[in-house]
Amino acid sequence: MDTFLGAGNTWCDYLGVIVIYTLLFVCIRAPWPTIELNWRVNFRVLAICWFIMMFTGNYLFYLLGVMSFLPWFNNLLHTSLWIGIVLTWLYHGVHKHSLIEQFILFAGYSFIVKMAESMMLGSWMKESFYFFHGRYAYLIAMSIVDGFYPLISIFVLRIAKKFVRGVVID
Repeated sequence: MDTFLGAGNTWCDYLGVIVIYTLLFVCIRAPWPTIELNWRVNFRVLAICWFIMMFTGNYLFYLLGVMSFLPWFNNLLHTSLWIGIVLTWLYHGVHKHSLIEQFILFAGYSFIVKMAESMMLGSWMKESFYFFHGRYAYLIAMSIVDGFYPLISIFVLRIAKKFVRGVVID
């Protein structure tokens, strides 16, 4: 059960994480209460692609020693709810903003979530990230990586446009 929930974690610990996701989703969703009709295919494509890429990628990067192990349920919630739904909703709202602003928003929100998951579940713990050391170095580095979500999403949508009907490129 330690690899599924994480050492010492219970289902109740995960309720706290879901509350954090929900609170941030409410904040992110407030200015954009619905997904525009012409953007719904984009939303589904990005949510599914990001979930698959990150769920498998998190484990592969753990095997390569780049990331700490994310318990399976934490990885599932993080990649499906947080990245797949909430960050995709954020991208829908800000995809026309400057890439710098998008980067800061994604890295900032991701830092909040990773910090919460670290405090509540003990995940996202690694002594260092390459040549960066310190208590928060790994959390900051992984949050910075998430800042590239908007840039990578542009490429994901361009590729998907060739295979999926209804993808819109602005």
